[in-house]
Amino acid sequence: MRVVDRILAISDIHGESRSLLALLKVCDYDPNNDLLVIVGDLLDRGRENLETLAICQKLQQQGAIVLKGNHERFAQDSIVEMLTTENWRTQPSEDLYNWYMYHGGYSTFQEIKNLPPEGLEHILQFISSLPFYYTTGRYIFAHAGANTTKSIENNEENDTIWMDESFPFCPAYHDKMLIFGHVPTWNLSPYNPKFNKRKQAKIWYDKVYKDKIGIDCGSCFGGRLAALEIPTYREFYV
Repeated sequence: MRVVDRILAISDIHGESRSLLALLKVCDYDPNNDLLVIVGDLLDRGRENLETLAICQKLQQQGAIVLKGNHERFAQDSIVEMLTTENWRTQPSEDLYNWYMYHGGYSTFQEIKNLPPEGLEHILQFISSLPFYYTTGRYIFAHAGANTTKSIENNEENDTIWMDESFPFCPAYHDKMLIFGHVPTWNLSPYNPKFNKRKQAKIWYDKVYKDKIGIDCGSCFGGRLAALEIPTYREFYV
């Protein structure tokens, strides 16, 4: 079993590769001594999607855990259509159209739409192979939480990349800490009013059940990209 000095958790990079690199620098991330867990949503909304994928793939090769979020699922399904249908440019399916028009995928689509098939296949192979949760010790990482009525091992991909609206307000797993992203922390309640400005968004801690931590500080929506150090709970922001 790999022994590390600390775990660093980051979520919802959303195509902002420069912010990711800046945050890793602020954290003084060392792949030889630290375990990095990227909790999904590498893609969409930002303008550096292919660069973000390349960085995350390199980080994974160095030992990081990279999880799947719902935006990787959007891209995965869209790339399958682009590879297997001939008229996706002129007659895209409703799912493909909605991804790039309404679900944040426009910037990613602009970067990938003219790639050769082998380029699309390379992206597809990476994002489709990503696990949808990770556990170590008492910590569980999943992009949008989990269906906590069943064990994390019995969750399916849809349980962890989409969030049930009741999830933040219900108990999770006994003696475990579930670390998630997906929802900017200013949308989680109760939220400290003095941090209601997006540029001051902070990591959210479940004060009721003390078993969940939200780390999506809404960087792509004018907030900040955050990292949580475990087990100290030290916070880093850019």
